[in-house]
Amino acid sequence: EGEQEEEDTGGNMQNLLSGVTKPAPEPEPTGWYSDLVKMYKEGKFKTYARWGGVANTFLMVVLTCLVGLSLGLVGALVSIFLGILIGILELPFCCTCFQWCQVVQKWFVIFEVYWLRGLLYIIIGLSLGITFSQAGNVLCLVYAITNILDGLCYVIAHIRGETHTAADNSAAGLGVNTTKLKTQMAVSAM
Repeated sequence: EGEQEEEDTGGNMQNLLSGVTKPAPEPEPTGWYSDLVKMYKEGKFKTYARWGGVANTFLMVVLTCLVGLSLGLVGALVSIFLGILIGILELPFCCTCFQWCQVVQKWFVIFEVYWLRGLLYIIIGLSLGITFSQAGNVLCLVYAITNILDGLCYVIAHIRGETHTAADNSAAGLGVNTTKLKTQMAVSAM
């Protein structure tokens, strides 16, 4: 026992002198968002951009309907129209029941090239900024900034070599593991 204690002490002393300490590993995230955390750590800018587009769609349509109409009709109408277009682009799996959405989606195939999609979002952001300067709707300024940032994420994704895949046309393209989500929902329902 005495020899083993001396060896352990010697080893600990060696670690102290060399300054090498092993940090405790971070716990693995659990829950439905664990896949999103993993993609965030991997630095997948197309995932960031996709979620930014979803957030822009929600904000530009729902928030504008709730608050924006009182801030100016022109800015609100422009925001809602552009929000719907972004929704069709980012959430194609939600628009399969409307014939007009399917027609519009065929025109949007060109935006599967991420630098073009980024350029589109930057142009949308600039147009919302111009709308703000003319109509005075404060939400247009917020939407302008978020769309420009989203466009920059798409441009960075293109530079990093990230491309559009078939999975991007489903919820899995947003980084959500639908199988895991369904399993957890079923378990929590029991």
